[in-house]
Amino acid sequence: MTAKEKFNEEKESSKTQRQNRILATAFELFSNHGIDTIAITDIAKKSEIGVASIYRYFENKDFIAINTASFAWNNLSKSIMPKITGEKYENKNGYEKLTIIFSAFVDIFKNHISFLRFIYFFDSYIFRQNIDKSKFSDYEKNINEIKEIILNAINTGIKDKSIKAQKNYSPEDLYYTLMHSIFSMVQKLSLSQHLLTMNEEVNAIRQIELLIKMLLASIKS
Repeated sequence: MTAKEKFNEEKESSKTQRQNRILATAFELFSNHGIDTIAITDIAKKSEIGVASIYRYFENKDFIAINTASFAWNNLSKSIMPKITGEKYENKNGYEKLTIIFSAFVDIFKNHISFLRFIYFFDSYIFRQNIDKSKFSDYEKNINEIKEIILNAINTGIKDKSIKAQKNYSPEDLYYTLMHSIFSMVQKLSLSQHLLTMNEEVNAIRQIELLIKMLLASIKS
């Protein structure tokens, strides 16, 4: 490697580190305060990176929000993917695979509650901003990766008869119904768990575990 190549490599590494610092800071601020209330100057101040430098990497706040979403999904994937891949997982039947996948939601609530809050704020933000869908390709790629794993578990379960085939409904219908049900609950609890006294009367983890048991029972052959 020439001196110039080494310099360019170090420069690129430094650039990536700064970008990741910006996104990590944006994630922290967005998940705690929402996206609308945070300005680029807030991100610059907390990350200790100049505003002009941030604009060199990200053209506007919309772009920061979208890249932060991909950054958040990538970090979450590093935690949950080892549990839903590999030989031990692949040797399970479809129902057992889905049980393992659902249990990951308990782990997400326990250890990645900021992720759940961020996604809620992000969905609301992009809806109001009416951002062009073409800008979400990397973000959707992360979601589709998880979707394919879950759909595979459902299809495997229907094939090996550990999961009931749903008359008049496709495996995709089942996927969206199951995921929207459980994701909506964990997301709501991440936001409102301590807002009202009534929300503190029943342990959040127990609610999630109960919903998982009910959903799994409803599809088991």
